[in-house]
Amino acid sequence: MVYYDMHSHILPEMDDGSKSVELSLEIIDKLRAQNVKKICFTPHFYTNEESLESFVKRRYESMNKLIPKLPGDIDVCIGAEVYVTSYLFNNKDLSQICYGNSKYILCEFSFGSHFTGKTLDYFNRLRGNYGLKPVLTHIERYHHLMDDEGLVEDLADEGIIIQTNVGAFKGFSQKRKLLKYIRRGYIDIVGTDCHSLTRGNPDEYIPTINLIRDKCGQEYVDHIIETSEEIFSPLI
Repeated sequence: MVYYDMHSHILPEMDDGSKSVELSLEIIDKLRAQNVKKICFTPHFYTNEESLESFVKRRYESMNKLIPKLPGDIDVCIGAEVYVTSYLFNNKDLSQICYGNSKYILCEFSFGSHFTGKTLDYFNRLRGNYGLKPVLTHIERYHHLMDDEGLVEDLADEGIIIQTNVGAFKGFSQKRKLLKYIRRGYIDIVGTDCHSLTRGNPDEYIPTINLIRDKCGQEYVDHIIETSEEIFSPLI
């Protein structure tokens, strides 16, 4: 079974992730050893700090350093982890920061967001004005969502795809909540959020998949893979 990493910071010299091509390849080798062979490169795009044009240019330069050296059995999807602010909506076209050629866009918000009012308006603008499908990154970082199952259910009912990091299943309370959200069908995809060999440890991927399988059942692992397959748009 081939697995998907839907959130990573493996592109070299792009953000606070990998600092070199060599480190990027070492991270990828650790993922390959766990049969993670579909990898999304999603560097941070801080819309309040950088223009879309500047970000895309830097990302292209980083890709040119890494892509020619990728193992032949790795498929990659190019995207971004988009910090959503009002500045984002000054752009007419957001297709370059979606997952590959898809309509899915990985969205990050302030960790203190209540996911009402302005945040919901941002989701609605992405969907209504741009025809995009928002993916909410690392649900475990948002305290209001972790403490309010009804709010998570509302987002899922609105069609928001929800992602969690494989390294988030630590501590009894958080692990229990995440597994409950998986059983309820609220969490759709996983990613390493890997920045280095230790921050977002790539070695945690398969242990987390096995935990989900053991505690929730194979059908939930299948859901994660199937949703990832729907979103994933390979570069090569």
